[in-house]
Amino acid sequence: MKYLYLVYLAAFSWWGVSVVGVDMASRKIPNARITAGFKLLLLALGLLALNTALGHYGRSASYLNWSFYGLWAVHFLWAATAGVVLWYSGVWPAGDAKFFMLCAAWLPVIDPFIRNFPNYLFIGILVNTFVAAALVTFGSFLAAGFYRASPADFFAELRGDVKRRFSELAGTGARGGWRIGAYLANMTFLFLLQQVLNMETRYFLGRFLGRTDIIYFFLFFLWDKVGDVFTGRKWLYVTTACYAVYFFAGYFLFYDRLAALLLASLANVFKFSLILFFGRFMLEHLMEKKDTVYVGPRELEPGMILSSGAARTLKNNPVFDGAFEDCFKDGLTAEQVELLKGWLRKLPVQDPKIETVKGKPFALWIFAGAALTLVLDRGVTAFFR
Repeated sequence: MKYLYLVYLAAFSWWGVSVVGVDMASRKIPNARITAGFKLLLLALGLLALNTALGHYGRSASYLNWSFYGLWAVHFLWAATAGVVLWYSGVWPAGDAKFFMLCAAWLPVIDPFIRNFPNYLFIGILVNTFVAAALVTFGSFLAAGFYRASPADFFAELRGDVKRRFSELAGTGARGGWRIGAYLANMTFLFLLQQVLNMETRYFLGRFLGRTDIIYFFLFFLWDKVGDVFTGRKWLYVTTACYAVYFFAGYFLFYDRLAALLLASLANVFKFSLILFFGRFMLEHLMEKKDTVYVGPRELEPGMILSSGAARTLKNNPVFDGAFEDCFKDGLTAEQVELLKGWLRKLPVQDPKIETVKGKPFALWIFAGAALTLVLDRGVTAFFR
């Protein structure tokens, strides 16, 4: 069996490197490469199943039980869900999401005893993927900054970027204070509810609810879609009422753990806030900073990718009536381009432009994350627990 796994590793490596090469050259992953990887995966699974059948008839001494294929299906379902979330949240284009799904699906085929298989392997791959991308991005940003400016100027510019980004997210004046207060109250209650449900339903839903990193994953990548919920007045009123119920019920049912659960929830909110700000907002800013391109109405074409800031601005602009509610990394549609051109031409400024970014070849980091998961057989998911 080990020779078969080595063949699978070689096939996966060949296919993955070919996809990375195409993505680096064209900044797109063609469907033909995805189809080729899927066919190779089906062939590999078919050979494993054939060996399993031979083993049950006594024709093979080393084989996997039939239960492996059910576990693999569960893992693939998680990976597919993660890929769809990453695409829908505008983090990756569809090609990168499909590439991630297939990379994740390959790993248990290469190593059936890989750590965290089947339910949490996809989290480890994602963590390794984004940690690798973040380290290289931040490292290149530091190197470029020191090369073109003095350290004092460089760090002053970095501090300015952080302050501006934080101000954009928090808002200004009393409204900003309200948003921060609502965010803290609503997020704290979410993690508090997770801990209480985990404590009371540990034999039913405990395995899922006990994984804070799963909640982090969905909140982190879907923040642009769900983040406003945690800064709204209505939810603050609801959570305030729920806090009253929690303290009243907790006093009688789990008095000894009342404060501990609240402190643990606050710690989760603080940890998640750091991950969200530096792991998404600042990393997104750094990755887009050197690839920003300003284009006018004449240069706008379907397929161009809006910067994250421009996408948020257009999404919140009532003029477009929700036309930019879903801005995917696959690029602008023809209808969105026409709307943008008309809007830019009407602006009372000379030579109006919109902020776009060049496509990022992210396949390299997805493949690197999968490779790291295989080599290390672990992620850094322990930090999120």
